[in-house]
Parts: sequence; C-alpha cells; structure tokens
Amino acid sequence: MKRHRRSSRRRRGIGLPAAVTLCIAASLLLFSRMGGESTAQQALTRLAGNGDFILRAVSLELGLSPNQAAVFVPRTAASARSEDADSPLAESTYIPQTEENDNPVLDAADKAATITINNETSYAVDVAACLASDAAIHVSGDGPQVLIVHTHGSESYTPDAAFPYTPTENERTTDTRYNVVRVGDELQSILQDNGIETVHIRDIFDSPAYSGSYDRSLAAIEQALDDYPSIQIVIDLHRDSILTDDGQAYKTSCTIDGEEMAQLMFVVGTDDGGLTHPNWQDNLNYITGLQYQLNRAYPGLMRPVNLRTQRFNQHVRTGSMLVEVGSSGNTMPEALAAIRLFGQTLADDLNNV
Repeated sequence: MKRHRRSSRRRRGIGLPAAVTLCIAASLLLFSRMGGESTAQQALTRLAGNGDFILRAVSLELGLSPNQAAVFVPRTAASARSEDADSPLAESTYIPQTEENDNPVLDAADKAATITINNETSYAVDVAACLASDAAIHVSGDGPQVLIVHTHGSESYTPDAAFPYTPTENERTTDTRYNVVRVGDELQSILQDNGIETVHIRDIFDSPAYSGSYDRSLAAIEQALDDYPSIQIVIDLHRDSILTDDGQAYKTSCTIDGEEMAQLMFVVGTDDGGLTHPNWQDNLNYITGLQYQLNRAYPGLMRPVNLRTQRFNQHVRTGSMLVEVGSSGNTMPEALAAIRLFGQTLADDLNNV
C-alpha cells in the first residue's frame, strides 16, 4: 500500500510537465504536416539537446518526479575487439613486439604495462618497482646452475597419437614418458644445449599418496642444494588443471610462428599464509623480469603471474619458481613446444645474451 501511494504522488508531481511535453509534440507534428517540416526538424534538434526537456520526458516514461530521474548520456563507443581482425587487440595494456624482436629498452613503468599479476594475497604489489629492482640472475662459476623438480610428477596430458597412454583420473600417470617429467627432460636438454648445467630430479612425489608431496619434494630439493651449492635456479615444473563442473578439461593455448602450443604460468609463493618465506619479494622481482622477457619474445605464451598465499617450497633459494606447463586439456606435443621456448628464453637470460 505504501508503494502505491508513493507512486501516485510521483505521477501527480509531473502532471503539468507531461501535459506541456505532449502539447509541444502534437504541435510540432501538426506544423510539420502543414508544410513546415524544415522548421519542425530544427525545433526537434534543439529539444534533443535540451537537458531539462529530456529529464522531464524520462520522468514521464518512468513515472518519477523530475528531481528523482537520472539521465545517462551514452559515451562514444570504443572500438570493439574483433576476433576476426588481421591483428586483434591484445588483452593486456601493451605488449611490445616486432617481427625481429628488437624492441627498444623500456623503463620500468613501460615494462609494467606488459605484465599482469593475479594477486591472491593481502600484499600490495608494485610491478614497476619489481622490475626496477634489477633482480636478474646470471650463470656464475662452475657446476650446475639449475635444478628441475616435480612435486606433482604424475601430472600428465590428454593422450594423442604421438603420446598414447591410459591415464588414471584427471590425466595422471607414473609413466615418465607421458607425464610432466617428460617436459622436464625437454627443459633440461634445452638448457644444457645452451651450456647451462642442469640437475633434473625425476622422482614422483605425489604417488602413491598425493598428501605430503611438498614435504617429500622439499627434502629432495634441500639435498640437491647441499650436493650442488652452485645451483641458482630451482624450477618446480607442474601441469595445471582447468575443469568444468562436469569434469570436461580445458586447455590453455596460443599460436606462435604458426604452431599451436600450451600456455605457461608462473606461480609465486609468499609468507601470507603464515609459513616462513623471507625472500618471496626477491623471487617475485626475478619472476617479473623473466615474465617481461618472455612476453617480449613470445607474446601470448605466458598467462598472468599468479601470486599466492602458499610458499610452494620457494623459500629454499632466491630464484625458485613454480611453472605450470599447459593444462590437462593440452597434449604432450603442445606442452613440449611451449617449454622449448621457455627454456631458450631462460637460457638466454642466464647467459645474459
């Protein structure tokens, strides 16, 4: 009942404006039919630009008093992103790219525009400050420089003709010919071909029990660092899983130089979850710089950086990273193609090419 009474008051408040508006409209229509079409058109144009007239017309339509109605004038529509365009607009703000990959050196603010960080922590992150920190890591001295490990080594991909196998649930297998350990083999090969000695731990830490896999991989990482103190980079190589509610697997995909391949993603841990991790900001600074190099060399290869509350064993060494290579919907050839590009960029960066 209260709503009905308020509605009645609103309509009584616009009676006069409504009557005037209707009289004006009727007069212009009659005048136009009597031969004054040009003059009537000019009058309509002036009315269309009269904010008070528009306000009262909207009030009539909505049943509101003039001081309660809001008129929104649409802005000029921006150019739409066309999936069929020859050069579709990138989702990110700015991705420098030329056919020769000889982009000029950008300052930190410009570089930051090429990088997106999906921040799931309570910390504020300044990408430009991360890039300005100059946290690059280069080959130094003798001995292994990179350690590759797989906390979830049984993660595998969608079977195809080149890599046929029978997976367990959610695309998993302990057969290292078909799981993410095979991707680690490829990365090790690329790095060593570029003169970077690399240790690859091929153990499966998530089978037969998934629980405790990070504890088991941590013990292996710490032992490797004791055995090879020259190691500067620790890479925990994973395969992501993106599933619909009914269990259908998605794949991450990009096309570079005409070849379809998986996308990659850095996952950076912090101490936001309560575990000790004093060097997480140093890791983020380094990863941000590496992400910029990858974005510059291979636009579309990298998904946004994922900053998390967990630490993912990255407290053991500055330069630790977790890399998701595609998803369960990708095939092994797509994952291998992507890791080759990643490996070459990492090797160039470590060799300061």
